[in-house]
Amino acid sequence: MSADQHADVNIELNEIGHASGPVLERLACPLRFVLATGASLGNQGDEMEQGRTVLAPIVARNPNLAISAKVASNHTAILRKDHFAVARAVREVAAAGVRTVD
Repeated sequence: MSADQHADVNIELNEIGHASGPVLERLACPLRFVLATGASLGNQGDEMEQGRTVLAPIVARNPNLAISAKVASNHTAILRKDHFAVARAVREVAAAGVRTVD
């Protein structure tokens, strides 16, 4: 990708992330996050950590949401390097079950 294309993708991802807040706040099924804390391509300083801070208040307001783990991998290596944390998150969701609405 060119630098302009990469920038466009990142801008769009930020817009999608921002717009997903209200959806996550209303989510009625269990959802677990495994957050990658490692540096990512094109990331400078603590930009990724700043982006993750918006998740904490949403998780605090919705009991169906939880941060299962924060791992040292970046988002491109999380499944390869931290698959045990991802598997643990899947087990947490399975144990939480799904509520049905009558």
